[in-house]
Amino acid sequence: MDIECLEYFQKIADIKSISKVADKSHISQPALSQQMQKLEDSLGQKLFVRSNRGVKLTSAGELVLKYSDNIIRT
Repeated sequence: MDIECLEYFQKIADIKSISKVADKSHISQPALSQQMQKLEDSLGQKLFVRSNRGVKLTSAGELVLKYSDNIIRT
């Protein structure tokens, strides 16, 4: 897990769309999805429920979001 990945995670949680964050961050949507999958794999938890309407945080995702700002600043 790296800081940039957590920053993307926060943006996705805020905007609720991987593709919109990818567009705004000038990264391809598949590359960003792959980074989020690696984050989920490293934590051993699903962080998002993905659908055609965007993403929604799971309870584990809510917990990661709660602490991600502190992790990034530290």
